[in-house]
Amino acid sequence: MIHTLISNNNQLTEINRENNHANWFESKNVTGKNELSKQYASICQQHKQQKKWVLFINPDEASLEQLAKIHGVDISKVLCVNVKNKPGIDAQDGELLNLNIKQIKNVLCRGNCSAVILSNASFKQEEIIELNSCAEQGETQCLVLKTFPDKLVKTIYQKESAKLH
Repeated sequence: MIHTLISNNNQLTEINRENNHANWFESKNVTGKNELSKQYASICQQHKQQKKWVLFINPDEASLEQLAKIHGVDISKVLCVNVKNKPGIDAQDGELLNLNIKQIKNVLCRGNCSAVILSNASFKQEEIIELNSCAEQGETQCLVLKTFPDKLVKTIYQKESAKLH
């Protein structure tokens, strides 16, 4: 499994060199809900000219609510789906989610969405290659956003600040 942004980018860069096509799959680490909200807005703005849906799978509700209120995003083309990780258990902040790869590949191949955004999902390298291929086929951007909770970011920041002083 791939756990870091650097590993994902290095492996996807190799995929792109071999196949000589655009990077349809991307993984990003996001620190805190404000940055997550900005990422959501940026994605919606990038795809607003297309007459397709932007699909969010397991989005952070607070960050999603800010799309229209703060960022002025037209949410009429935004779809949200919440998937449970295990029976009766939802993924929490920073917890990786194992999603049904077949369903995601199907959505990407159809091309009904301009982008599919997956929150805190985890995929094996071979699954990333498959998702990239399906995203290319459907001309659908696939983006995985892995969120570090605000409290974790604050703790890390405090530890780093203490080292400097």
